[in-house]
Amino acid sequence: MAAPGYFPLLVEGSWGPDPPKSLITKLQLYFQSQKRSGGGECEVRQEPGSPARFLVLFHPLDVRQNVLERGNHELALPGKGTFKLIVKLPPDPNEVHDASKEKISAKLGNAVGSSSLYSQPAVQRVNIGAAT
Repeated sequence: MAAPGYFPLLVEGSWGPDPPKSLITKLQLYFQSQKRSGGGECEVRQEPGSPARFLVLFHPLDVRQNVLERGNHELALPGKGTFKLIVKLPPDPNEVHDASKEKISAKLGNAVGSSSLYSQPAVQRVNIGAAT
């Protein structure tokens, strides 16, 4: 059965306004590692309208709490240096991000919550099945 929702954390770092292209992948690997970050199952997305900030969506809730409780977070990028990560709750930390609804609505071409801080950019409509 699919997970009902994800619990977001906001991540900022000292990489400046134009982060390296590989950063999302590196953040994903870092926050999936229980040993390195205290994390676990998660998904990383760039915050809409703010390319230097990222949302890390954790499931379950206690994984997010483990990451918050770990004091210092640092990410080393070869050739770029080591970045200190600022990890904090987003403005509405109790909001549960329902990734399953978002994926379904994206396939149907609906922009559910498109103005929300936690939504993905709109996607192109995809026709599934035969035309009637």
